[in-house]
Amino acid sequence: MNTLLAPQARRSPLHRYRDMDLSSRIEGASPHALVATLYDELIAALDVLKRAIERGDAALRMTQHERATTILHALDAGLDRVDGGDLAKSLTNIYRQMQRRLIAARTGDITAVSDVREGVGNLAAAWSAIAR
Repeated sequence: MNTLLAPQARRSPLHRYRDMDLSSRIEGASPHALVATLYDELIAALDVLKRAIERGDAALRMTQHERATTILHALDAGLDRVDGGDLAKSLTNIYRQMQRRLIAARTGDITAVSDVREGVGNLAAAWSAIAR
């Protein structure tokens, strides 16, 4: 089972369908498409995290915080530190800074979530431009 997905037993049919769709996109994805999918999922998790903070929904805040952190770790772990050169080093630093900012979000710091969301949006746009 994909560790980015929530346990099936607690999910609505709509969420289970979305999880199945995500799983199928991940399984057949090229490395470039996989990173793009992870950026999309990270953006979605950060958007829900922000709304959870605004609504005072602590349970949702924690699950989305965990999801965002897991995705950031996956992006960082997927870097080729041997052949990736300066780009891999730069992305490592960026991802780790984002992880530090997300720590502040655990206590409800919406500015930290917005900062990470903006950074991920910029990375996703740049990554998308590479494919063109």
